[in-house]
Amino acid sequence: MPASSNPAIRHLLTLDGAVAPAAPVRSGGGVRPVAPDRPVTLDDIVVATVSTFVVLVASAVLTVVLGLGFLALPALLAGAGLGIFLAVRPRPGAVPALSFAALQGIVLGEATRFFDGLSPGVGTLAVVGTGCIFAGTLAAYATRRVRIGAKGTRWAVGTVLGLVVLFLADVVAAWCGVDLGLRDGGVWSFVIGGVAVAAASFFLLVDFESANRFLRSGASYRWAWYVAFALVMTLVWLYLELLRLLSYVKWW
Repeated sequence: MPASSNPAIRHLLTLDGAVAPAAPVRSGGGVRPVAPDRPVTLDDIVVATVSTFVVLVASAVLTVVLGLGFLALPALLAGAGLGIFLAVRPRPGAVPALSFAALQGIVLGEATRFFDGLSPGVGTLAVVGTGCIFAGTLAAYATRRVRIGAKGTRWAVGTVLGLVVLFLADVVAAWCGVDLGLRDGGVWSFVIGGVAVAAASFFLLVDFESANRFLRSGASYRWAWYVAFALVMTLVWLYLELLRLLSYVKWW
């Protein structure tokens, strides 16, 4: 069964503490289970994911309503730093996951306001599109219509690495005054945007599979928040890619 391509889930599933069954606590000569160390359940993951998503949406809405767009760049940098830290050194608990969601919400709110200003209505379309893709991938995974294999996972990882290289090359070229045509609404913009959306959608499937493994591991319920963090991170990426891709369509 493959591990997730999402670094957060991948590191989670390779941690001894994360995959070890919830440990009982000794009291005197006996052993008694303690509630804080109970195994994670699907309800735990659902509650943690919904709570994290609510914070994400609330942060995005407040950013737009209160005009907090000036915080987008600091939030982007802080969110990226926190995301990398949690991916490299996973931490259970609500505070890291909710903090990440709040920071990313600021970025999403400002990005939505910006793109919606260029192409009115694109933000709503991106929200609907993200919801539909999430529901579709979840249904496909739940009904086993799609199977996650090692070959597909390697393809997805290679695709993301290629996208990162292209993005960095585009940034460097822009600094040098050269337009590579990757984000100008041309044909290559649609191709790269479509590939990015497909890769993000596939990562959702892999993350569902990894979360399923996580449930079967009997880990402590505290790690439900880390699963929520990883899923929200993938959804944020998917939404931003859809927002950009749909803005190209509106230009046409």
